[in-house]
Amino acid sequence: MKNYIILSLLLLAISFNSTTLSQVDRKVCVLDMSKYNNDISTSRPLSSLRVMRLAGVPFDTTTSLSTAIQYPIIITGSRIVDSSFATSDLIAIKNYVNNGGVLIHSSLREPLLYDICGVDTLISSNTLYKMAWDTLSAPIFDYIDDSLEVNISIGRESQGFSFYTRYFEVNTATPLAYYENLEPAIVKNQYGSGTVYSFGSDFRDLLYRNQTNFDVNAHRTYSNGFEPTSDVIMMVLRNIIREHIPHTIYKHTAPNNAHSAVMLTHDVDSRTGMDSMHFFSEYQQQNNIKAHYNITTRYRNDIWMTDFYLGNQQRVNQLKLEGHTIASHSVGHFPDFADKNIFPLGQLGNDTSNYKPYYNGTETLNGSVLGDLEVSRDLLENDINVNVRSFRAGHLAYNDSLVRALELLDYDFNSTYSANDVLSNFPYYALRDRSFSSEESRILEIPMTISDVFNSDPITPLNYNEKVNIWNTVTQQYHNNHAPTTLLIHPNRQYKLTAMKDYISALPERAEIMLFEDFGDFWRKRDSLDYHTEMSGNDLIVTLQSPSFVEEQSFVLDWNGSLDTVIFQDEMNTPITFEFEQLNAKQRLYYQKDMTASIVKEKPTVNITIYPNPNKGSFTIDASKLTGEKLISVTDFTGKIVHSSVSNNDLISISISQNSTPPGIYIVVIQSGESFYRKKIVIGK
Repeated sequence: MKNYIILSLLLLAISFNSTTLSQVDRKVCVLDMSKYNNDISTSRPLSSLRVMRLAGVPFDTTTSLSTAIQYPIIITGSRIVDSSFATSDLIAIKNYVNNGGVLIHSSLREPLLYDICGVDTLISSNTLYKMAWDTLSAPIFDYIDDSLEVNISIGRESQGFSFYTRYFEVNTATPLAYYENLEPAIVKNQYGSGTVYSFGSDFRDLLYRNQTNFDVNAHRTYSNGFEPTSDVIMMVLRNIIREHIPHTIYKHTAPNNAHSAVMLTHDVDSRTGMDSMHFFSEYQQQNNIKAHYNITTRYRNDIWMTDFYLGNQQRVNQLKLEGHTIASHSVGHFPDFADKNIFPLGQLGNDTSNYKPYYNGTETLNGSVLGDLEVSRDLLENDINVNVRSFRAGHLAYNDSLVRALELLDYDFNSTYSANDVLSNFPYYALRDRSFSSEESRILEIPMTISDVFNSDPITPLNYNEKVNIWNTVTQQYHNNHAPTTLLIHPNRQYKLTAMKDYISALPERAEIMLFEDFGDFWRKRDSLDYHTEMSGNDLIVTLQSPSFVEEQSFVLDWNGSLDTVIFQDEMNTPITFEFEQLNAKQRLYYQKDMTASIVKEKPTVNITIYPNPNKGSFTIDASKLTGEKLISVTDFTGKIVHSSVSNNDLISISISQNSTPPGIYIVVIQSGESFYRKKIVIGK
């Protein structure tokens, strides 16, 4: 945390840390332009810092151009306006590139630099909403292979005007990407021995704007989709660095030798969820899976909900005993929690005796953000004896005061944004206030990726297979980028448990399930770990500079066979042992701990016959191809169990009273050992 605070303070007064040439010549330098532009806003320098942290490559940051030009690659932290640099500075930049330096910048406003960019002019527009990469134009498009990565969204035309971006009239430059008007959006130019990469859109608008949810509704789906816009910008920047610094090694985005991380989270926000969550937790415990349960601590009745938390504290405690983590899902799960007029920040010092929010059917009365977060946390900590570190708002309702309240109450993690909505699936530090001048908080936002909420076509016992296919497709897409996936399932229906099992059984190889907060802790350590690399002959030396080395941190190395040895060491030159494996055709993964999944996956379905079907509530199950004890349950369309029994027979007769079972479609679930089999039946009059 100390390192992180220091990094944030650099925004105001970044000083160049004396670094040896051998360390500098393999690092990137982020040039904070605030001094040159007389800009007091934090949004632009933060954009470059945040994307470099995510990229995981060694970098320094400075406010001095004379310092920056000592590095092989410079990324400007802000746009270069026509009054930013003195004539001597402009000459220094041109000499830097001419002599082999690489400059990466965005939203250029200085005509005197057009020549090194290879452009004649730039034209502004606020009616551009899409960008497509020309993946054949340059070898910097590793991982950019999904159609939703090749064509990214930066706005939504139906919203009207977007933010201002720029396109180029090129001279010697080569376009790398185009807007929908077929004008160049990003260009590359060789100038002397060096290279300039020019982005027409401001880095702030491509990155920071999305994470603050100030984008022009650029997401193509709100959730349960793949929306990689910000992540693709990061990958392209990292690929540019990889092209110009041989044998680039960067911090992996999953722990150890996992290829991606998957977090199972459950929102318990109803009486049905409280009654049914143990089915999920027991399955998870039996299969060595740890999950994250967000508990709504409803202790008052109103028109919206009942006080379902009261009397169920022991059930929540059982979750803890089974190894799961407990988090707050607010006091009331109120539908208007995001409305800052109805839910102001409020004051500290809330408890159940003085915090009495009430939803009257139209709006919530007497609510506050601090009240909901403080009382829900204290109830869980006092009743369950847990340390509540995480929060997710009901309905993913993101109040403008939420992050400030989370900090005041010593939370660590938030998962209230949808990954699609913020156009990134990687964690990032939330801003204390939702503005372009806000400072970073210490709250780590871990976006929710996929869920059982499908607004236009809700999940049901009849279509959950289709929804599971969507979950697995999206997970695979993020897994291909080594990005995490956070699944949200409300544990309130039996068929959702089956859906979760099916999802787990089809996870990509080396996608490892881990606790939500464990991944958050890993990511904090990842951000704080500093390191540098140097070449010694044909050996690559990686020196880890963190006060305490993060054992879970692994590294991805570009490998072409020309290296003899890769040596990891601490600052005292003490060797650190790493294993390696081939990550893909061009890269190795160096790690310390071998992670192997211990999840029992379901067996392929065998033929189970049910007859007659349709029936009037009486039918026979032919389970002759199954051995041992069979557990049978029958659920209705909502997931309510209408029958359960156990049998060792091959032919199992079931009779359900028609008085309690109206005509309709039902799901028969047969469990045999670790395998589950499902059949639809129709019960008529």
